[in-house]
Amino acid sequence: MKNEVKIYSLRLSAPLKKRLDRLSKNLSKPKSAIVREAIEGYLNEIEDFSTAVNALEELKDGDYEKASEKIDAIVKNLKNMK
Repeated sequence: MKNEVKIYSLRLSAPLKKRLDRLSKNLSKPKSAIVREAIEGYLNEIEDFSTAVNALEELKDGDYEKASEKIDAIVKNLKNMK
């Protein structure tokens, strides 16, 4: 089953648009692909960060099992990024 694709529009400052245009040209890659990869990378980092903060809270509360599960998930995600 194919992933459903949704279309979004966004506003960029002129300097950011110029940077995106230049990078797209230099890489011979569509701007949409660059933006998609950037968003995916950002979400991966934020999700790991959020999980890490939650794991620290679990450790602080003394729930080592829950913290360990969350840390294992982060490590697994980091290994998958290679």
